[in-house]
Order: sequence, then structure tokens, then C-alpha cells
Amino acid sequence: MLVFTLTNLKMMSRNRQATFWALFFPLMLVVVFGLLDIKGVGSPNLVLVDQANTEASKLLREQLAGIEFLGLEQTPTSESAARLRVAEGDLDYLLIIPVGFVDLSPEGSSIAPASVALVHNTRDLQRNQLVDGVLRNLVAKVQPSSLSNEQALQVVSEEITIPEVSYFDSVLMGLIALGIMTSAIISIPVRISTYRNNSILKRLLVTPLPIWKYFASEISAHLVLAMVQAGIILAVGVFVFGARVHGNPVWLFVIVPLGSLVFLNIGFILSAWARTPAAASGMGNAVVLPMMFFAGTFFSTTTFPWIFPYLAEALPLTPMLSAMRQVAIDGAPLWETWPQLAIMAGWAAGTAVVAAKVFRFS
Repeated sequence: MLVFTLTNLKMMSRNRQATFWALFFPLMLVVVFGLLDIKGVGSPNLVLVDQANTEASKLLREQLAGIEFLGLEQTPTSESAARLRVAEGDLDYLLIIPVGFVDLSPEGSSIAPASVALVHNTRDLQRNQLVDGVLRNLVAKVQPSSLSNEQALQVVSEEITIPEVSYFDSVLMGLIALGIMTSAIISIPVRISTYRNNSILKRLLVTPLPIWKYFASEISAHLVLAMVQAGIILAVGVFVFGARVHGNPVWLFVIVPLGSLVFLNIGFILSAWARTPAAASGMGNAVVLPMMFFAGTFFSTTTFPWIFPYLAEALPLTPMLSAMRQVAIDGAPLWETWPQLAIMAGWAAGTAVVAAKVFRFS
């Protein structure tokens, strides 16, 4: 089987289209994002934990929702969970309205207000100052004019120190996953449809070669290619454009083969309906493009409107990106990404079953 694997690798290296999708396309994006030095995409996200549930706190929420450059998340969450997200860099700001926040009702007018807590990390100090000032102004607007200076509402900032991470550090992981996904989902259907049209698959059935060895060598060759892709793209990002990897990069090469296996299975599924290489390429792009933009390759899915953040969680690329960023950016060990790895393993098993059922040789 090793001979067949090496043969497949040689054939892929001679295929210009496969080489383009596997390496040159993601490398071009690495160069673009590396040269542009983009600071970030999308609005900073903010979670409001309202422990007071008073008229003043509801008014403050309404005013926060009207600030265009702040993305107020509507999903209810606990203070501890939100603090963890700030510490991990997944959440930019946490505003805590404590019990005892000013009550605008007659019964609560005599109660001294409690301080509002603003929790943020150290990734963007200039933006932190801007958001702090805006929130202080909003809090000042909701307090009654009858309050004395001693009773005036206060905003207490709490800073959580985390490793410095640039937008390019984050998007580099997305570009690695993107290259692996496009290579598998597009090249496999194109190659299989070509073999089917040339009756190569039929001929394989009548040879002494066990058909499972052919598919095993095909998958093995693509997994080796995925590792090479990841290594080259990561090296260019780090050594040419100064990307920072805070965790152990070795763990990335455990995540990459598992993610690649999922996309290879999807490629085999698409090949069942692709009658020509052109149709296979079109079908592959139709699958790749939505995942490219909705799984969080270039920006956080929390900035998406309506139900799209939930739909993003259902995409097979999402757990791969999440695991890679936890390892490379947050410095987490591999075993802490077990939920994402379990989801990817489930995708791999499910797509393998479907691929085995729908695949056809003629």
C-alpha cells in the first residue's frame, strides 16, 4: 500500500489544479493578510449580565443595543461563563450590573446604587479606553438627577491579562484549515469523476488489487499532503509575516489529519453525484464557499446576525478551527480540546458511512 500512496502523491504533485487548491490558494491569502496588517474584522462583542433587573438596567440594555460599533450578544449567559470567555479571548467585554443597581421606581429611589463592573482583556488597550468612556457616559445617563455626587453611579474596570494575539494570528489558523478543506473537497470529486469517466474504477474492480487498498492509499496520500500543507502555510505565516503561536504547534498536526479525514469523506460523497470533472469542481466550490465564510475562517461567528451563529456550530469546519485556535492561540493542551475532537470524530464516522453507501464505480 505504501507504493500506491507514494504513486498518488506523485500524481497529485503533477496535477496543477490540485496543487493550486492545496497550496498556492491559501498561500496567496496568507500573503494578502500578512501584508495588509489588518487589526481585526467586525465589531467587538459585549455580554451584559443583568443581576439587578430594574428599570434602569433595562434602559441601559436598550442604550447599549443602539451602539453600532458594539455587538451586544443576546444569548443569556452566566457571569462565570462570560468571564471565562474574556480570559480565553473569545469575548471582548463583559458588563455586570449588580444587585443594588439604581432602581428608578419610587420604592427603590432611596437605595444607594452599586458599582457597575466592566471586565475586559488586554488585547486592544486603545479600544478598551474608548469602550470604557462610552459605557461610563451611558451609565451616567440612566442615573436619577436626584443622586448626590457620593451616590453617583460608578463603573469599575477589571482587566484580565492574556497573551497578545493579532488578527493575523487568528486568521492564519483559518487559512490552514481552509487550504486543507478546499484541497480535499474539490480534488477528490474531480479525480474520482475523471477515473469514472475513463473507466479506471471499473478496471480496478477486475484486478487482483483489493479495492480497499486503493481507497486507503488515496486517503493516506491526502493526509500526508494535508500535513505538508499545514507545515508550509504555518512556516510562511510565522517566519515571513511574524505570526505568533503561543501553544505547542505539534498538537496542530494531530488536529489536521482528523479534520482532513472529514473533508475527504465529504469529497467522496460529492463524487457520487459528479458526472464530470467540471461538475465536481462546481459542487465542491458550492460546499466550500459557505463554510469558508460562515465557520469563522476570517472573523468571529459571534458577529453574525439572527440564527447564523448557531448554524455555524453545525458546520464541520467550525470544531476544527476552534480546536486549532485553542491550541495555537490560547496555548491549551490537546486534551482540553476533546469536545471539538469528539465532534470531528463524529463527523468523520458519519460521513464515512454515507460515503460508503452512496459511492459508485460507474
